[in-house]
This record gives sequence, structure tokens and C-alpha cells, in this order.
Amino acid sequence: MGDLVLSKHHPVMMNANPQVWINILERAELLGVETIVPGHGEVCSIKALHEVKAYINDIVALVAEAVQSKKSIDEISVPKAYQDWYFTTYFKSNLKRVYDLITKSAD
Repeated sequence: MGDLVLSKHHPVMMNANPQVWINILERAELLGVETIVPGHGEVCSIKALHEVKAYINDIVALVAEAVQSKKSIDEISVPKAYQDWYFTTYFKSNLKRVYDLITKSAD
């Protein structure tokens, strides 16, 4: 799985396409994966894959709502579900990446 699924870690999305990432995770689910060996962190279960999918969907939704409301992404705090995850410093850069993708596609 490499960097696609890291258990309880904020993913690094600085060069990612969130929709493609989700599509890949959905394809991995179809394989009947039970155990995941990530590129970093502990061996984990399919639950971690579902958590990463939820994280990406949540980031996209938070940014889309901010853009629609004309609010700054700097006002977005780490959701409670992800506050105890490792690499919290990536949360803001993940927001920025998604913001750039959303605003670029609106041009």
C-alpha cells in the first residue's frame, strides 16, 4: 500500500489528486484486503483504509464548504476524529492542496 494507507497518520497530499486516491482505495477494497502493510507505521486492517478514505472525503468537504462560504481555509481546525493522528502538521498543507485543486478547477 505504500503511502496510500497509514494507520492513524495524516496522509501527505501535497502532490495528490484526492479523487484518484479514493478510486485506488476503492479498488483495493474490491480485492478483499484484510491486512495492510503500509510504507510507514504499523501493520493495520481494512479499517485503516476506511479511515483514510473518510479523512480525504472530509478534507474535500471542509475545503469545498470554505470556498463556497468564501471563508479562509486557515479557519479550519483539525476535526476531532483526526486530532490524535500522527503528522498533524500535514493537515494545513492537505487543506491547501485541496483548495488549490478546487479553485483551479473553478477557473
